[in-house]
Amino acid sequence: MPSSMTARAALPLAFVLGACAPPDLPAGTRSLDPVAFFTGDTRGSGTLDPIVGKTVPVTVESRGVRQGDTLTLTQRIVEGTKPPRTRVWTIRTLPSGGYLSTLTDAKGMVSITRRGSRAYLGYTTPSGIRIKQELALQPDGSTILNRLEAYKFGIRVATLHETIRKPVAQ
Repeated sequence: MPSSMTARAALPLAFVLGACAPPDLPAGTRSLDPVAFFTGDTRGSGTLDPIVGKTVPVTVESRGVRQGDTLTLTQRIVEGTKPPRTRVWTIRTLPSGGYLSTLTDAKGMVSITRRGSRAYLGYTTPSGIRIKQELALQPDGSTILNRLEAYKFGIRVATLHETIRKPVAQ
């Protein structure tokens, strides 16, 4: 059983953008282009459920700036009563249609695989926690459901369920 210290180390790692396909995450019929979706402002809210400790509310405010084939996504994350923190994604669209991605919370590259209305992401944190994530675009085209699972030594130590929305046009 992981210590509460290990589970707590997983908490700041649980957010937007591994390779996981939970059956309970509905998706729409539109194709998900993560670069297009995250260009501009988005806001996420959800809950982080560690295997040790209480469920924690999470909010993520993101701003994506696209320059050519590259998106720079800056996120401000508030997790429970912890001070806000910032992290940055860089996602480059390749001519083949794939992606080359990095994240300030990741050790090495972030894998992104897109299938229809879903995207699957995976990376390892500097502390060795393996992150697996599924993003599912909803039929309205302006909402994504995000499910993230964090693993340490092959044991799931936390799960995040988040709803990400683009602002409604005025």
